[in-house]
Amino acid sequence: MARCRIYLLTYRRDHLLPRALESLLAQTVTDWVCELHNDDPTNPFPRQLVESISDPRITIVDHAENLGATRTFNLVFQPVAEPFVSLLEDDNWWEPDFLETLLAAFGQNPSVQIAWTNMRLWQECEDGTWLDTQQTVWAESSVIQLFDWGQMQQVRGALHSNGAMMMRSQSAADYTIPETTPFAPIEAVRERTFRFPILLVSKVCANFAITQSTARASQLTEWAQVQTLLTASFFKHTQTEPEFIQQVWQAARSKPARSTNGLFFAAFLCKKCRNLLRYATFADWLFLIASSLKHPIETFRSLNAIKVHPEIWQFLDEQTAQRAQEVSDSTPKSIECGVL
Repeated sequence: MARCRIYLLTYRRDHLLPRALESLLAQTVTDWVCELHNDDPTNPFPRQLVESISDPRITIVDHAENLGATRTFNLVFQPVAEPFVSLLEDDNWWEPDFLETLLAAFGQNPSVQIAWTNMRLWQECEDGTWLDTQQTVWAESSVIQLFDWGQMQQVRGALHSNGAMMMRSQSAADYTIPETTPFAPIEAVRERTFRFPILLVSKVCANFAITQSTARASQLTEWAQVQTLLTASFFKHTQTEPEFIQQVWQAARSKPARSTNGLFFAAFLCKKCRNLLRYATFADWLFLIASSLKHPIETFRSLNAIKVHPEIWQFLDEQTAQRAQEVSDSTPKSIECGVL
């Protein structure tokens, strides 16, 4: 039996898939098996690629129908014989020591169920070449960190990255999410199911592709709605200090695309979140009024997010309550736990 099962997911990215697969074949750890899932039943390229490589560790799974991103990603989170599972997306790629680094981190932290590494950001150019942005998701270092539930990034987002994650398979089935979840917030919704602490390796061991085309751009309205639900469920169940709430407001104000409206919508949707309004400034209220007049349909949809996405709201409400209960006696924090 292999030590790790890799799921490589692809959909109509024939020009990028070979790079992802090559990065898997180049891993210093060779004790793995891979399921390559092709979500386009009409596309023969993934199967042809696997057959041309002829590596017995790699199997191809052609979906009988197009499942879509969320249903396909849910296939990763199921019980398997291998003790570890990892996800490789067709547009991203790993450094040769990706598997080795995460397996070592798990060895040092036997109680951790989820771990991920830092990622370098690459921009796809119009001519098909790739530009190294010289940016990483996290500050690069040799330190590994443990995060408890309740970080600021988790108010409406996530800490972990799909394409740089590994998990112990024994808990994989607990991490499936509603199939109605839009793809854009998929990481944030799934992170509400994780058992904390979760572990970050700050060393860059994976690469994230900022592609010319993405399915996320067409889901901006749904993304905003789910972010409102994420925010409401977070503050409904998570104990926070006034300083934390002030920092959340300030972070929302400082974004290139100001996101303070999401805090208002969360407060309007959930009575237990009304405390958020205490920290809104006059400028925040003016921005809310002006943007609501300019975009009334989007505002209406956000204010009706629970009615539009009842299954997602129930899921987030239940999962967030569980996470908050698990750490009810501790303060959300990050803990440096060693170096690799």
